Amino acid sequence: MAKKIQADLHVHTSASDGTFAPREVVERAAGIGLNVIAITDHDTMNGIAEAQQCAAGHGVNVIAGVEISTFHGEQEFHVIGLYTDLVSATFLEKLEEMRRARHDRIFEMVGKLREMGIELDGQEIIDSADGGSAGRTHVAQALMDHGHVDTLSEAFYKYVGDRGPAFVPKKFMSVEDAIIAIRKVGGVSILAHPGVTDRDGYIPIFAQMGLNGLEAFYPTYSREQTTHYLDMANRMGMVVGGGSDCHGKRRTDIMLGRVRVPGIYVERITALARLQPGSVENKEESR
Repeated sequence: MAKKIQADLHVHTSASDGTFAPREVVERAAGIGLNVIAITDHDTMNGIAEAQQCAAGHGVNVIAGVEISTFHGEQEFHVIGLYTDLVSATFLEKLEEMRRARHDRIFEMVGKLREMGIELDGQEIIDSADGGSAGRTHVAQALMDHGHVDTLSEAFYKYVGDRGPAFVPKKFMSVEDAIIAIRKVGGVSILAHPGVTDRDGYIPIFAQMGLNGLEAFYPTYSREQTTHYLDMANRMGMVVGGGSDCHGKRRTDIMLGRVRVPGIYVERITALARLQPGSVENKEESR
């Protein structure tokens, strides 16, 4: 059974900073042989309903997910929630608060750029996200559209990257708060791309907070990195996730399905989700 699963558990849509609409993501997934995908947009679940409605006709199982921007101390981390509840008013309100904070951050970045002599319209940038989660990528796109840079990479390097003069840090939710919030709605929490941030020392701390898993499969990982995180997850009793981190045409080097998570790990995540206190199964049993 596990060998038949073809899964990508880290996918973005136009609901955040991807370029493919949720429906298009499902259609593309079916076209390349994927039968399980997780929609993990940044700080929003707005694209999942459309994806799931489309999925039935294409033989694709769409896992409801989200990639939450979090902080611990002065460090930023991304925590993915898989099998998160789509109808929890409390959880959705938290994400809505984060969406509003993202908008405030856009205006702060625009203000810094204005001080550098670069005029951009903050509301226009927010509107370009078409109701999704606006972020640095949208600011970078505006810089390119208005001729201030030639590429998105240049925009990040010169202006909005972590060390750029227009950078504004995100402090939306702590790692621990995100882990707790995900668990309360029946989700499984997974630390996104730890091999990219290279801060493994924090993983035991997050495990103490209740973190469920690590991304061991990621497009920029070497074989040694994948083995490292598989071993670490095994030693710590954690589940394993991962995927392409596809953002559509914005990152053509990392497309849907480029990295696939072996079925056995997908099944372990699914089994753990069924045991979570806020899972659909446990809610039904408590009625």
